[in-house]
Amino acid sequence: MIFPPLLTETELQALYQRARSAAADASLQNLLEQRQAGDVASRYRGAGLDYAESRPYQPGDEPRFMHWSVTARTGKPHVKQFREERRPAVFIVLDRRKAMRFGTRVRLKAAQAARVAALAAFAATQQGWAVSGVILEAQPHWFLASTDTHAVWEFVRQCAATCSPLPPTAEPNLANILPLINAQLVRGTHVYLLSDFADLDAACEAHILQLLQHHPLFTVQVLDSAECELPAAGRLSLQGLDGVTHRVNLADPLLREQFRQQAAALHEGQAQRLRGWGCHYSQLLTDVDAPELAVPLPHGMGT
Repeated sequence: MIFPPLLTETELQALYQRARSAAADASLQNLLEQRQAGDVASRYRGAGLDYAESRPYQPGDEPRFMHWSVTARTGKPHVKQFREERRPAVFIVLDRRKAMRFGTRVRLKAAQAARVAALAAFAATQQGWAVSGVILEAQPHWFLASTDTHAVWEFVRQCAATCSPLPPTAEPNLANILPLINAQLVRGTHVYLLSDFADLDAACEAHILQLLQHHPLFTVQVLDSAECELPAAGRLSLQGLDGVTHRVNLADPLLREQFRQQAAALHEGQAQRLRGWGCHYSQLLTDVDAPELAVPLPHGMGT
């Protein structure tokens, strides 16, 4: 059996052009030209050329950074601190696990997430940003940081590749992946987390808060309409992720209303949790054709 890719080459080419259009729309994305390391004023202190401030000398500081005029004026040794220079970078976490391989309208959740990944990667590389990421499947696939257009296209094509049947092995969960991501990022990297957050739990909190200490974090919750409101489809046998089959009557309006309320409460709770931690949060349904109108792309973002 042959499984089609999540996105065709024609669709990827269209997304590339839309990322360019979004970049050209300054009112939409607050576009700034940021192409090389040093073009962006970092909010972090470190190695660089731009003087930022002085602070009292501490054991271990290099003598060449002594600020002699402040030292003379205050009578206490001070050193200069400089604003770090860095190339803007984006890291994309694309969830293609079992729960994301679901969709009832237009496309799968994994396909919609892949579209956002493509838009973010294309927008980043068009600005000269480095792109890296990880594709979450049974075996996570890591993509090293690169500004090379061909390498970024290869990453995007892997994001859009066929979702072949998953092996009967345990999948990685967010709480285990997040600390691995945090360990390899350059400070100030813009992180895109594209998932349905089905396994967002208390164990993720510490890792997300740690990421937010050094990186802007954009969370995009991809949902299917049927996860928000059930259709009046009559009697069906539905199988959950646990493999258990349930016989339900979707013609029952009371059942559909109870589901709608419980789903809304679940998704609102997840959104409040992510916003409360300090993440930028967007919710995206699978049938939305222009995700760039809902999700901020990496144009003109400072580090």
